[in-house]
Amino acid sequence: PDDGCYVNIGSAIGYYVILARKLSPGLAVHAVEPLERFRGYFHDNLLLNELTEEDITIHPLGVSGNEGKVSFVAKGFESRIVQDDEERFSLSNLLQMFKDGTRASLGKLGVKRYAEGAGEQTVIDTITLNMLVERVGSPIDVVQMDVQGLETAILEGGKQSLERADVRTFIIGTHGNRIHQQCLDMLTDSGYEIEYEEAHTPHQPDGIIVASKGGKRLVA
Repeated sequence: PDDGCYVNIGSAIGYYVILARKLSPGLAVHAVEPLERFRGYFHDNLLLNELTEEDITIHPLGVSGNEGKVSFVAKGFESRIVQDDEERFSLSNLLQMFKDGTRASLGKLGVKRYAEGAGEQTVIDTITLNMLVERVGSPIDVVQMDVQGLETAILEGGKQSLERADVRTFIIGTHGNRIHQQCLDMLTDSGYEIEYEEAHTPHQPDGIIVASKGGKRLVA
């Protein structure tokens, strides 16, 4: 709705939130972005689009399964929170480590696409989805998130919000078959209707899930 609330977790340089604000000037828009460099680009993009930080609320932190401080790999659009020790050596994370090493090597060889290599590690503050909902302070019509493999942890940290339908619609970019299926299970267990899902979206690197509860369907 034009007077609704849209939250983008992992908003990077602000493309989707700026687009949402331009299309619906009455929309309450919240952007979650822990990486300072991206927030700098975000601010520049606001100015280019004749907007200010009064038009979009920017939360300079990450969303995870727990509140606290975590390690964060700053690596362009593949920036991500480092997983817990018990998950770090799962098959998916071993594959990610292999890809990071390969890209770092290619970056050193001068391949521009991989110039950032394995990325720089820093520490960021995190809150849970339940806490984010409380900060926003109103029912959220849409939460969109692209969080590079942390999807299930975020949903786990939002169980109360999911049960209460504080978020009416989720648009989730998923990373891998296992995470995709886990997200489907967690959402349906909480009473969400899966409007659309595709683990391997054509011409896109990620899968996608659109799920709604207690409101108007997003997908016709």
